[in-house]
Amino acid sequence: MVATQNGDGASGANSSAITNTSGGTGKNDDSMNATPNSPASPYCCISPNAQSFSAPISNGIVPRTRPQEQEKTLGRRKISRTMRLHLSRRGKPLAPIIVSRGASEPERYAADELRRHLTQITGAPFELRETDALPERAIVIGQGAPTERLRPDLRPNRLGAEEAVIECAGNHLLLTGGRPRGTLYAVYRFLHRLGVRWWTPWATHIPKRRDLSVPAQSRREQPAFEYREPFWYHAFDGDWAARNYANGHRPALASRHGSKIEYVGFVHTSFWLVSPQTYFEQHPDWYSLIDGKRRWEKAQLCWTNPDLRAFLVERVRQILRENPQAQIISISQEDWTGACQCDRCRAVEEREGSAVAPILEAVNLIAERLEREFPHVAFDTLAYWYTRKPTRTLRPRPNVIVRLCSIECSFAQPLERPDNAGFADDLRGWSERCNRLYVWDYTTNFTHYLLPHPNYFVLGVNLRFFHKHSVRGVFEQGAYQSHGGEMAELKAWLLAQLLWNPYQDDARLLDEFLRGYYGAAARYVKQYLRLMADAPRDFKMGCFTNPADAPYLRYPVLRRAETLWERAERAVQHDPDLRWRVQIARLAPWYAWLVNYERLEAQAREANLPWQPPADKKTLAERWLQRATAQGPNGWQPITHVNEAGLTPEQFVKQVLG
Repeated sequence: MVATQNGDGASGANSSAITNTSGGTGKNDDSMNATPNSPASPYCCISPNAQSFSAPISNGIVPRTRPQEQEKTLGRRKISRTMRLHLSRRGKPLAPIIVSRGASEPERYAADELRRHLTQITGAPFELRETDALPERAIVIGQGAPTERLRPDLRPNRLGAEEAVIECAGNHLLLTGGRPRGTLYAVYRFLHRLGVRWWTPWATHIPKRRDLSVPAQSRREQPAFEYREPFWYHAFDGDWAARNYANGHRPALASRHGSKIEYVGFVHTSFWLVSPQTYFEQHPDWYSLIDGKRRWEKAQLCWTNPDLRAFLVERVRQILRENPQAQIISISQEDWTGACQCDRCRAVEEREGSAVAPILEAVNLIAERLEREFPHVAFDTLAYWYTRKPTRTLRPRPNVIVRLCSIECSFAQPLERPDNAGFADDLRGWSERCNRLYVWDYTTNFTHYLLPHPNYFVLGVNLRFFHKHSVRGVFEQGAYQSHGGEMAELKAWLLAQLLWNPYQDDARLLDEFLRGYYGAAARYVKQYLRLMADAPRDFKMGCFTNPADAPYLRYPVLRRAETLWERAERAVQHDPDLRWRVQIARLAPWYAWLVNYERLEAQAREANLPWQPPADKKTLAERWLQRATAQGPNGWQPITHVNEAGLTPEQFVKQVLG
């Protein structure tokens, strides 16, 4: 686990260009399809002969409760499932988009996002008006006088901060929600159901429908998790993050997006709070006693020291006063062992049966002393590595977050499986003790970002497990330092959708992404994913796995993978964008060939199999490097990090060629 680096993948308000990229349609069964054969009608009128849709959605963060769909009602009467609202006809708009004069910045931005996307879909120049009047027909965005006239019960104080409402009221389509982000999410959920997909910052699908109508409906959704962060490099783009419902610490989410959950410190903060360079000489007793000697190198704080606790209260108070935007502050151990062995710390550990107890006691004290001045702030700490085990009787205060980390787990199997029994037991234990339990999960191989890491089919299973056990926030750490992580585009998008609602059909979502992003190559990419995932079913695939140990990287498997990628490239050879996407994804199996080249050759020889590598080692390394460092289309930047330690592609090739 490493604290986040400075910098971001920021994009301007319009920098994520809305383009109709080649590839799949992005449609799914609950899309609001156009009805070109329905009778002509003025403006936003209701017409028959349409089917509504349904999908499981969250009523909010309700521990141990599966998200459910809210009742479809229009005011007090049931909505007819045969009614339909017409928004455009033959490329002409049938209603203006209106936003109130007192709308918030995210609501104004939501209205403009809707205008831009509807114009892209239909070719119709939708008008955007700022008014407190309610026209006879309109698409109404956000809070304010028009919404109050339609639904006075949908005021912000009656909605969750991220609750999204999509409702048809007569000749009006209402897209509103709580503040700050609910209305923006309502617009994005609506566009999602029209078939719009934001696969990556450089690949968006916009369906084309000159005649656009939608089923009459009333829908209310809230995300299943309050904190949602797919921590992959390209997911730091602010527009992509907002459009895919991410609200975490790192993305470049601006005020127009409704901002984000603001962490201060984020992780491994104890020496940031109490710098050894500043305080150790004067206060050695504030740091770990190890083998009878006070030390700070590769050590921790002495969390039970009363003077240290008093200092921490005032230090955290000062930081929060300097950061009024903060919603969470991390008070957490350093990224190594070295716990204090003094009598006080050991007594607390033994009483509670966990090394986290001295830290949690201190964090509880800080949270109690500061909650009156900072009622909106949560105080975060880790259950990580040697501190993962839950305490016996000590409970986190209601304003304390415990972030449970899965770093020791096997990620080829679901985290609730017997292979990961220790972590699963700890999660259940913390769930019973915690008001706000977060999970820090790991979704890549940090020593080999480009090595195949076949966790594709367990991500949804894990998120459902988290939600069923009251987890309220999830940080999904991936390859965060540059483009090019193995299947990064798929994993970031899939995680973003499932963090909103983990009870979606994740297999269907995966297929949808493959069709939309890889086009005609999707069938071969899917076969490759299954080939990789089937091989390590009984293998402990950690987040630092050595390629030499991985059974899914043996010669017969990689030879079959090479055949599939050859077919995938041929399937899209006439489409430059799709061909480039396939070529970038193919870097992962080529990486596996390069790191294991001699070992694979020996395996082929021992099995009496013909030796058929993609190319000789030098040629393959040169091809790999050329692709990895190429400037791609639509904002793709060359790969700069092959692993978390900072190995560059050039250094990697030099290393493998000796």
